[in-house]
Amino acid sequence: MAQERQLIEAAAALLKAPDAERIAFIKRDRWIGYPQAKAALVEMETLYSYPVVTRPPNMLLTADTNNGKSTIVNRFAALHPVVDDPHAARAERPVIVLDAPSAPDEERFYNHLLKELGAIYKPSDRIDKKLFQLTDLLLKTGLQVLVIDEINNSLAGTGTRRQQMLNAIKELGNSLGRPIILTGTFDALLMLREDKQVQNRFPPFVLPKWQLDGDFLQLLASFESALPLRRASNLASERLAPLLLILSGGLIGELSRLLKRAATEAILSGRERITIPLLLDLKWLPPEERDKAASAAEAGLVYRFDYRDRLAALGIDQGDEDDEDAE
Repeated sequence: MAQERQLIEAAAALLKAPDAERIAFIKRDRWIGYPQAKAALVEMETLYSYPVVTRPPNMLLTADTNNGKSTIVNRFAALHPVVDDPHAARAERPVIVLDAPSAPDEERFYNHLLKELGAIYKPSDRIDKKLFQLTDLLLKTGLQVLVIDEINNSLAGTGTRRQQMLNAIKELGNSLGRPIILTGTFDALLMLREDKQVQNRFPPFVLPKWQLDGDFLQLLASFESALPLRRASNLASERLAPLLLILSGGLIGELSRLLKRAATEAILSGRERITIPLLLDLKWLPPEERDKAASAAEAGLVYRFDYRDRLAALGIDQGDEDDEDAE
C-alpha cells in the first residue's frame, strides 16, 4: 500500500498517465531550490543590482564537477531573460552566460567570446581592438552580469599562459565596469590564488558535497515529490538515503541522473517505486570508483564494488534488502 507523500501538482496529475508520458516527465530537467543554491542566487542578485563602478565586485562559484554550478547560473540567467524589443536596435541580454575556452590564451579568449556573441571580427586584429569590440558589444546588450562557465578549462597550462588569462579576465572586468561571475572546480580556486589581485576580486562561493544531514534528506524529498510513481519510495528514509548518498558521491548532478534512471526502471519493471534491490540492480558506480573500474576493464578484469561494505563502515544496518519489493 502506497504511503502518504506530497507530489507536485504536475507529477500527481500524471499518476494515471501512460508509462511513456510519465518517463518523459521524469527525464526533464527541473529546478530544485535547496539552501545553498538559493544563497548563491541571492549573492548573484546582489551583483546584478550593483551600480557601474571602476572595480565592480565579482564572484567565483566553485564546486566539484557535477555538483550544480551550471544549473545555478542557468537558473540565474532564466530569472533575467533576453528582452527582444522589435523597435530596438538589438535584444537586451542582462545576463550572458558564456563557456570558457579550452586553453589559456588571451587572444583565443577574446576570439571565443566574440564568436559566442555572434560578432563579426577579424582574427588578425590586435588584441586591444578585440577587447574594445567585445566590451562595446557587451555593454550595448544592456549587460548587468557576465558569467564565464567552467573557467578551469581556460587556466590549464604553463604559469606564463595562465597569468595572461588572469590578466585578460582582470582587463575585461575593468573595461566593462560590470560584475563577472566565474564558475569552476576547486582547481580553478587554486589557480586564481596564484594572482592575489584576481583572488581578491573573485571571492569564492563554495558548493560543498552533500552530507547525510537534514538538508540532504529534504533534497531527496524534493526529488521524490516530482516523480510520478504510483507508490511511495521514501527516498529520505534511513534505509535509502545513505545508499543514495554513496551512489551519488554527494553530487547533486549524479543524484539527479541516478534517480531519473531508477524511476524509469521502477516504471518499466512495474515496481512503481525505488527500492534498494532496484538501485543495486542498476550496477551504478559512484563517481570516485569509475577510474578503478576502467583500469580493471583494461586489464581484462571485472571490478566489483560492494555497497554493503561501505554502508557497514558507516555503521548503517540495511537489514534484509530482498524483502523490500514484496512489501
